[in-house]
Amino acid sequence: MDQNKIFAGRKYAEYIRDFTSLGNPFILLSIAFLVAGATQAYAIILLGFVLNEVTCSTIKYYFPKARPNQQSYETGLEKIDAGSFPSIHASRLSFVMFSLISLTTFLPYKILFGLMMLIVGYSRIFLKKHFFVDVVSGYAFGALLFLVLSNFW
Repeated sequence: MDQNKIFAGRKYAEYIRDFTSLGNPFILLSIAFLVAGATQAYAIILLGFVLNEVTCSTIKYYFPKARPNQQSYETGLEKIDAGSFPSIHASRLSFVMFSLISLTTFLPYKILFGLMMLIVGYSRIFLKKHFFVDVVSGYAFGALLFLVLSNFW
């Protein structure tokens, strides 16, 4: 194979890994704070974030589904991390991004938040961390959580 194609493939994978980090809790909560500020809406986003983590982690613990890359585990926390269903990255992105979309009136931000959600979902599949159904289920759970909690701001 041509060395340039190998290099380009590695760079693409590196960029995709960078995009998947948008699902990192600290990055997401920082973005949410920049948009919502110290408001009741941000407090509800924090609550939803915790509910999302606990619920999805519980599902992964009691109903383990192997990741595409077959990650092994020995402890309970490793078991959660090794689980594929649902994608916690996708569920937290969906919840936070739908929250931010509802809080802003600036159309370019709404589009950006929607694209962030889709790119991270794609990255999880590309990096062989999740199957398509795991990502879609994560999106659905995050959207449901948003629909329930958005009534409180």
